[in-house]
Amino acid sequence: MAINTNLSELKKRALLAKQRMRMGYWQAMQAQKSQRIIECGEDFTSVTHITRLQREQISRDDSLAMGLKQAVSDEILYKKVCTLLDSDEVITNPIGALVDSELYEKLDEGNRQKYILDLSKKYRELKARYQSEKAVMGFAVR
Repeated sequence: MAINTNLSELKKRALLAKQRMRMGYWQAMQAQKSQRIIECGEDFTSVTHITRLQREQISRDDSLAMGLKQAVSDEILYKKVCTLLDSDEVITNPIGALVDSELYEKLDEGNRQKYILDLSKKYRELKARYQSEKAVMGFAVR
């Protein structure tokens, strides 16, 4: 049974790779990388930083294409974080703005604390991703 699962996983990944090649995904990534290198300059650290960001993006794209629930929820949360950080307002409680109130109300006290801690950890990760991407793209980072 495990062999069939692995095989279907392999088939899914092969189909995704084939689709990326057909749609010119890699050519677009190369053009994007070249543009970012031109904007950042030719120093080695910016090139390795851009390469790392591209690998992370490819990994996220694969997870989203596979329909992984965690990847989908992370991208939704990332869009909310971007909206918060792009706004001109001073946000004193960003975690409070990101809390899913329906889910939060259903949890008991212990799970509420765990939810808030997990959300704050995820917020820090997504904020670092946001700042990293904005820095490479040449935008002002807050």
